Amino acid sequence: MSRIQSYLIILSIFILSACNFSESATELTSTPTSTVTPRKIAILQTSSIIPATSTPVVISPTPTPLADEPIFYTVKLGDTLEAIAAQFNIDMYGLARANNLTDVNFITVGQKLLIATAPITAPASTISEGKQIVVVLSTQRTYAYEDGILLKEFIVSTGVADFPTVTGLYSIQTKLESTQMTDGVTYDLPNVLWTMYFFRGYGFHGTYWHNNFGVPMSHGCVNMNTDDAKWLFDWAPVGTPVLVLP
Repeated sequence: MSRIQSYLIILSIFILSACNFSESATELTSTPTSTVTPRKIAILQTSSIIPATSTPVVISPTPTPLADEPIFYTVKLGDTLEAIAAQFNIDMYGLARANNLTDVNFITVGQKLLIATAPITAPASTISEGKQIVVVLSTQRTYAYEDGILLKEFIVSTGVADFPTVTGLYSIQTKLESTQMTDGVTYDLPNVLWTMYFFRGYGFHGTYWHNNFGVPMSHGCVNMNTDDAKWLFDWAPVGTPVLVLP
């Protein structure tokens, strides 16, 4: 066989292969969609696949937020339930209920208390017009309202168990910028500032002999920080309604 004949044979094989390929391609692209076989569909799908990267992408699920961890307080020497409640700005009786305490006056050193996280909420004013002072003994708080809107909140100290603060509806009767307070036996306090009596010897006043607000400390009056007492004194005229709640 001559060299020319060999070239002709190779060229014929190449042309024949090209023709077969062209016919297959034409058949594939001209086949109606409804008659495309599963094998042809698979080929079409395979031809459009993009090779995966060497490092697969892992989609991490969004972590579910954990619930707030409970807060515990270990009772120390000298602690009272009232003081602990005031420290965390929570209701003393709510704290007692959360820890199954039947006596709010009895806790022991080393005892772990679950701190209820619900904050103290102000009561609603009982009048819609004018000024009103509301005292809540259970939370040791005093609130100043005007036209039903809360203006100020104060942490106070009311009467201890032996000398409880009266509850009920009253009004500011007398205002004294400075006065002496004494029972003639157990205490004698000169220059008590910003005093407002609302019922007999019960009143609001500034306090310089202790700073333990949030805990009952008085003989029945509402002890206030001196600056707070002045604000209330300047704001509330004689006749301002006073509501004292348990």
